[in-house]
This record gives sequence, structure tokens and C-alpha cells, in this order.
Amino acid sequence: MTTAVRIPPTLFGMALGLAGLAGLWAFAAATFAGPPEVGEALGVVAAAVLAILTVAYLRQGPRRILGDARDTAVGPFLVAPVLAAFVLAGGVLAPHAPGLARAIVIAALVAGLLVCGLLTGQWLTGGLDEATAGPALILPGVGIGFVGADAAATVGLHSIAQLFFGIGAVSLILIGSVPLNRLFFRPPLAPQLVPTMAIELAPAAVAGNAYFLIHSGPPDLLLLGLAGYAALMVVAQLRLLPLYRTLSFSPSFWAFTFPPANMALFALRWLQLEHPAGSRSLAWLLVAGITALVGAIAARTVLALARRTFLTRTAALAN
Repeated sequence: MTTAVRIPPTLFGMALGLAGLAGLWAFAAATFAGPPEVGEALGVVAAAVLAILTVAYLRQGPRRILGDARDTAVGPFLVAPVLAAFVLAGGVLAPHAPGLARAIVIAALVAGLLVCGLLTGQWLTGGLDEATAGPALILPGVGIGFVGADAAATVGLHSIAQLFFGIGAVSLILIGSVPLNRLFFRPPLAPQLVPTMAIELAPAAVAGNAYFLIHSGPPDLLLLGLAGYAALMVVAQLRLLPLYRTLSFSPSFWAFTFPPANMALFALRWLQLEHPAGSRSLAWLLVAGITALVGAIAARTVLALARRTFLTRTAALAN
């Protein structure tokens, strides 16, 4: 990658997807007796990808960043590096270096609140392009709120976790219906934006994972309700599979990685709580499935990079 090549915020989905997979492996290893080295190795890879993309993106200058913030299609992905930092610090680093993980989470909470607030303020001025608006609009508020709450609770910042859970909940209520309304009543999304429809899997999963850490005691109405919402969105995604199969590979396929990884993590937390027969086998089956999904997208990415088609498509999407 060079600064001559356009690096849009959507590419941060690579780091976020790898971080989500690393967090899933780390949790599965700790809970269902697996090899911790896999999650640790994936965490290192995700951190390296995040660092490379961050440097490459920032080198494009403040004018490009401000332009991206005003872009309805790519602007919401400006929170993706913060979300990746939450997952890597809270899900992978915390068991090994709790002090460092806590410091990273605190810095990410501040950065996430700033980015989310600035994006929300930008959107309040109007001028969003409805044609390119989609499920990515929920990333700033819902992502920073719930994933931030998860990370904060993991490192012992329980009051802060509740505060960020509130950000996620209010954002889901107020903003979550906007992309759904767009999808229900307007013309279909452009093909390169269709994979972002997988983001609709994320709200129930990230909210449920955060609530598991914030809430003490047996499952209550909210946790059970989130589980029901999660089941509904999984079935909805099954209906979209024929549509997804018609797509040509593009960088936006990384939108298929983080939401399923978090949905699998949410399922693993329920398996840990309920301990049904065969729970360990089912847990590792879920981990294997998500790993295969992310691995396939990573392999296609490497192939596209080798053919010099990956970043060309990204530049076309961002402009």
C-alpha cells in the first residue's frame, strides 16, 4: 500500500473482522478448553493490520479525513479502528496485560466518544445521501456504545460501561430505524454496499455481549429480549443469502466478518450459562464456521491484492 492509493475508512473493516475473530477464539479457549495461542496470534495479526491501515489512512491528510466524514457511505466506518482497539484490548490483551489493556480501553473510550459525537453532529447538519445510506449508519452510536461498554466492563470500569451501554441503547432506538426505513422503502443498495446489510446482525449481538458483563444474576427480560432479537436477525440474514451469492468480491465483503463473529460470541456466552448437552462441541463448531468464513474472505483479499484489483475497487467505492 502507498499513499498514492486511496485508503477509505471501509478498509478498517479488515482489522475489525480479524479482531472479532481473535476475541471469539480467546473467549472460546478460556471457556471451552481450547488453545489460547490461536486467539493470541490472530490478535497480533489484527493489531498489525490496524496499525498499517491507520498510518496509511492518516497520511492522506486532514482534508481527505474531513471529506470522508461527510460521506454517507464511508463516514460511519471512521469508528471501526476504535472498535477494533476495544476488542483487541478487552478481549485479547486484558488477560495478559491488564494494566496496558485498561489504558488502551480508556484512550479508545475517549476517542470513540469524540468520533461518534462529531459524526452525529455532522449528520445533524443534514445533507446525507439517502442513496448510499445503509446499515453502516448504526456503527458510530451502537458500535461505540455497546462494544465500548463490553471493553470497559472487561477492564473493571463498570460505571463507565453502564454509561456507554446507554449510548448504544439510545442510538439503537433513535438511529437504528433509519437504515431499516431506507432498506424497506427505497430502491436497493448499490451492489458494493449490499454486504453492509450484514451489519444488521451486530446490534443484538454486541448489546447482548455487553449486557452479559454488566448484568449480574440470572437472565432477565432485557437479556432474553436481546436473544430473541438476535435470533430474528439471524433468520433475516438467511433470507439474504441468495442476494449475497450474486455479488462479486469486493473490500466491502469484510462487513460479513465482525457481525457474525459477535453473534457467535453471544451464542457462546449462552452456552456457557446454560451448559446444554454437547455445548463444547457446539461452541467449537460455531468457532470453526466463523473462522472458515473470515479465512475465505482473507484468502480472496490476498488474491485480489496479488492481482492488483483490491484497492482499485476500494477507490471506486469511496469516490
